[in-house]
Amino acid sequence: MSRLLKWALVAVVVVAAGYFVVAGWILSGVLKHVVTVGGMLSGIETQTADPYALNYDGDPGKAFGFAFEDAQVQSELGPLPAWIVPGAGAPTDLWMVYAHGIAGRRESGYKALSVAQPLGITSLLFSYRNDEGAPAAPQGVYGFGVTEWRDLEAAVNLASQRGARRVVLAGDSMGGAIIGEFLVRSPQRSSVVALVLDSPALDIRAITRGFAARIGFPLPAAVAWVARRILPWRVGIDFSGAVTLPAVAAVPGPVFDAHGTADSVVPISVSDELDARRGGRMTYLRTNADHVQSWQAEPERYRAELTAFLQALARP
Repeated sequence: MSRLLKWALVAVVVVAAGYFVVAGWILSGVLKHVVTVGGMLSGIETQTADPYALNYDGDPGKAFGFAFEDAQVQSELGPLPAWIVPGAGAPTDLWMVYAHGIAGRRESGYKALSVAQPLGITSLLFSYRNDEGAPAAPQGVYGFGVTEWRDLEAAVNLASQRGARRVVLAGDSMGGAIIGEFLVRSPQRSSVVALVLDSPALDIRAITRGFAARIGFPLPAAVAWVARRILPWRVGIDFSGAVTLPAVAAVPGPVFDAHGTADSVVPISVSDELDARRGGRMTYLRTNADHVQSWQAEPERYRAELTAFLQALARP
């Protein structure tokens, strides 16, 4: 090999390495802004007209006329505000515990709540660390479930203390990641009988690849890989390996999953893989919606399929 060719190869390697480092740093900066409390996801204007919208502001009584109890979940960081909404009819041991998405609100659970309450399922909707009214995490970032699962565990403990023996875990977006980490890490997972998911963020690799592709980086998978290695140094939490899809796929009980093909945050491929791994043992509401917008896209179908799913669990 000639000296010129050797130097040319060295130059290509140096340029490629420089590209991936710079592109990875840029992408990690975008991701840092996404997960930083008070960052680009903050300051969303709320409204009081549509309880099924993600920015609704109001308790279950204002939203639906449901009786509810203000409660506190005792977490390792301090008390977390919560609502307990009794199911219609006589109390049962079946509860739904809802984990909302990143920078979201307890009200994000109202779609599922509106179906569960008439079926007699008691629901617990709670705020977790970094939410308004809840303790702040020391790092000041959302942990993609790696830290928040402990708050979900505390919520499940409260439900158990109040009579829950069978628990349906429900969540949207990063709430799915929280549920996934809970299933991997918590001894309380034995009480879980079913999952209700919406656009679940079960694979950080797919999400970061999607961000890289939408920004327009060439070789987005490689850029995302580099960004995931840089990000822990920038935010103080290592969630570079937050892939809980296998744990969710292995859940023995039934799973409901709503996801849209136009999702601009969590690629539909995540739920497609989950469905494939479960071999069809999943109620899969596959729509053409954007992120957590499947209810808005097909409200009648969503309500009908979720009702049938939860009704099967609520039967004696």
